[in-house]
Amino acid sequence: MPYVDSDKVSESRVQKPFERSLKVMMSPETHPEVKDFTLLISTLAPGGGGTDLHTHETSGELMVFTSGSGKAWLAGEEYDLKPGVAIYAPPGVEHRTLNTGDRTLQIVCVFIPPAPADYIRENIEAAGAPGAEGSNG
Repeated sequence: MPYVDSDKVSESRVQKPFERSLKVMMSPETHPEVKDFTLLISTLAPGGGGTDLHTHETSGELMVFTSGSGKAWLAGEEYDLKPGVAIYAPPGVEHRTLNTGDRTLQIVCVFIPPAPADYIRENIEAAGAPGAEGSNG
């Protein structure tokens, strides 16, 4: 069974204006035993790191906020973020997150069914960043 230490997982970075790091903890690509989900940790930079308004066409995204503070928009509604808050964005529902604090905003994200294998690369390209720093294995 998979055991993963986040300190040992390489991260990919998305540059400003959506500054954040992404670590794929478990997925069908990283662990053959994992078939039904993708688990990643997204760490949004202080003072404006975040995502653009987006959807996932084939996967729902469960987000659990573990540190920091910010705002989320889900299906046109705005929510305050803090540790202990959870949000679920079903497939096809627009959502966005934004770090409004002065510390990192950490999100544990679970995609069911699994996110596409090229999800990280697509995020970096969509943000207009030149490429990833590190790898996702």
